[in-house]
Amino acid sequence: MDITRPDLLLIEGIKTLGSLGQNLYSDKKSEAKAKAELAFIGQKKMDKVQHQLFRYNADDLEYKEMLKSFQVLKRLKPESIYWLNLHGIHDEQVVQEVGKMVQVDRLTIRQILDTTQRSKSEEYDNYLFFSVKSIAKTKDNVEVEQLSFILGTGYVISFQEEVGDHFDGIRHKIKEGLGFIRKRGGDYLLSQLLDAIVDNYFEAIDQINADISLIEKVVINDPDKSTLIALEKHKSEAQIIKKALGPFKEAISNILSGDTALIKDVNLKYYKDINNSAVAAMEEIDATLRALEGLTNICFASQSQKMNETMKVLTTVATIFIPLTFIAGIYGMNFDNMPELHHPYGYYYTWGVMGAISIAMLIYFKVKKWI
Repeated sequence: MDITRPDLLLIEGIKTLGSLGQNLYSDKKSEAKAKAELAFIGQKKMDKVQHQLFRYNADDLEYKEMLKSFQVLKRLKPESIYWLNLHGIHDEQVVQEVGKMVQVDRLTIRQILDTTQRSKSEEYDNYLFFSVKSIAKTKDNVEVEQLSFILGTGYVISFQEEVGDHFDGIRHKIKEGLGFIRKRGGDYLLSQLLDAIVDNYFEAIDQINADISLIEKVVINDPDKSTLIALEKHKSEAQIIKKALGPFKEAISNILSGDTALIKDVNLKYYKDINNSAVAAMEEIDATLRALEGLTNICFASQSQKMNETMKVLTTVATIFIPLTFIAGIYGMNFDNMPELHHPYGYYYTWGVMGAISIAMLIYFKVKKWI
């Protein structure tokens, strides 16, 4: 290039700036895309992420809250089991940092952050990933929470959307050294965590069934519009439970059908028991839906029966008054040549005939079992 040519220098400078701008834009775009891939999808339920760490074995226990860093996951003691539990998954950096410590795949991080994911189980080279839906029945509705679990060699990491009492019983067992939980590995701990979630399904179903038993009495005695609304509300709640329970059962079945070294044979029976419980819960929620459908049909039939009874009474009254109206219409005509009008007992005869017709019709309806 001729440096004595200012025009050529200007053109070359523009090209260089354009190339730098394009590279900068490309880097910015790649960075934005990477951030978008790890974006939290769902409703933020906590202001700040909380975390607790249990390190335990049969003879020793250590418990910490709100760790300054997660470097401890890089220095796992082989004789101990580690359980890190996080409340709140809206902070992408925290979730990503935890995943980085145990070399979790980027796709797994994205699935943890996405609360719209259906329940699933996936096996990777160094860990097992579970994403499940937990159910909590409140007075007004059914709340669904996504929980994710990572099972690795010597550790379990659990992710919850908010603080809840799902695992309080398990924490108590660890602290008090009850049962086998401190004598067995992380796969046993995970089985207990999943079993606690299944228990929540049963509790929610039992609460719906208890409400149904109360509504059933109203349906049989005196159903109204509010009864139908209550039935439809419980039907919607049961459908939510069934929608969450189906994929949960599939996730457990996928683990049982595979052959993973992360779940020992001695603990495999607990996962089979969880699968059996999930099948039983599915059968129970199906029975609940059938009961709700049956009560809805009874409610409609009862209301229809009420309407039929009302229509029967109105039809009977109208039918009896048809001949009476006919007689009254005849003698209501203003003709002079009507002998009955001048009869001294014509009024009484007319009433007698009308009464006799009414009684005769009532007797006829009764014999025919129309009333």
